[in-house]
Amino acid sequence: MKTLSTLIIATILVAFSNLSNAQMTTPQPKIKKIVVNGSAETDVDPDEIYVNFVLSEYYNSKKEKTGIETVRKEFLTACEKSGITKEQIRVDGMAGSGYQDWFIRKKRKETDFVATITYIIKFSDTKSIDKLVPALNDNAVTNMYISKVSHSKMETFRKEIKIKSVQAAREKAIYLAESIGEKVGSALLIEEVDFGGPQPMMYKSNMMMEAADAPYGGETSMPFEKIKIRFETRVEFELN
Repeated sequence: MKTLSTLIIATILVAFSNLSNAQMTTPQPKIKKIVVNGSAETDVDPDEIYVNFVLSEYYNSKKEKTGIETVRKEFLTACEKSGITKEQIRVDGMAGSGYQDWFIRKKRKETDFVATITYIIKFSDTKSIDKLVPALNDNAVTNMYISKVSHSKMETFRKEIKIKSVQAAREKAIYLAESIGEKVGSALLIEEVDFGGPQPMMYKSNMMMEAADAPYGGETSMPFEKIKIRFETRVEFELN
């Protein structure tokens, strides 16, 4: 009796297994589709320009050291007189070294520590930068560079360009499909290709302008190169 029951159960299991395999091997209906890339771009004038100023302690002609507190106060005073608010200024870093001014140390026969501080200031245009630079102490400022450029509405611009890239992909799909008598249906896949954010631009202040720039009516503050925002999207559409 047990042998008969075992045989029946085995037969049922084999039947279910065959049914399952048949379902797995049944060919699925093919979906006709079209795959296209759409892109969009725009140019934006930056209204957020981040400039780093590296300040350092220094020695005057009498070998007297000007401390970092004095250097900081001079810099912040120059910023205030140039119309820069405290909200625009941030400390980006502080450092120090006992290995600078080797010749001075050798004469004095003692180790000296030279402190540095880096400020980052957010400007809205190049004119504001050109107004500040001449007021700075050349002995204290050891470096100045652009660390970032952006726009206050960058996310809004990026969203708009992404939408336009998808719309461009659909327009392309429509005219390509119509060329072979097909119609575009719903989207099966939308894949974003991000080229990344804007890169910092090189900047030349009025202190570094050459005489050849004079033909611009004496205007030394030149605008930044526009920020290019570009997106590409890969979209798959069903064909009806």
